[in-house]
Amino acid sequence: MTDETLKDDASKASRDSASTSPSPLPTPKTPDYALLARLVIREGKQFYASALTAGYSESVARRGMRACMEDSKPMTEAVKRESESFPIKVDSLRPMALKRLYFELLDPMSSNGMKAVELTGRLKELDMFVRNSETNIGILIGMHDTPSTPDDAIDITQE
Repeated sequence: MTDETLKDDASKASRDSASTSPSPLPTPKTPDYALLARLVIREGKQFYASALTAGYSESVARRGMRACMEDSKPMTEAVKRESESFPIKVDSLRPMALKRLYFELLDPMSSNGMKAVELTGRLKELDMFVRNSETNIGILIGMHDTPSTPDDAIDITQE
């Protein structure tokens, strides 16, 4: 046999053994932190389903977003980046909410009319409703009478 025949036989044997050998173990999927943050924050999907989609294990998905962020710094950073890139800022939400509340108050046939009135009354600019803590303080102040001191009381401050 020549050297070329031996080389061909060796390469053929290695190909045959590679095709019959068991497949290697699947490599663990690396979780996609940015995908999970986008699904939860921007798209409003549930954490469990989003975590499974992003490549997390079921046990991590069951623990919840808070536990995941406590354990994973890259996840925390991805959530922070996603929330900072969110197109709607909190400052712009108040005027939009007030406009929606205004139109809800104007509609006499609205089924949410009473809820709109209640929410309007809770606005700090209007403050139509008395809070429980203020009521309690008012009652205590009203109940307090200055005690009258009898003429024969001993004054301990004088010596």
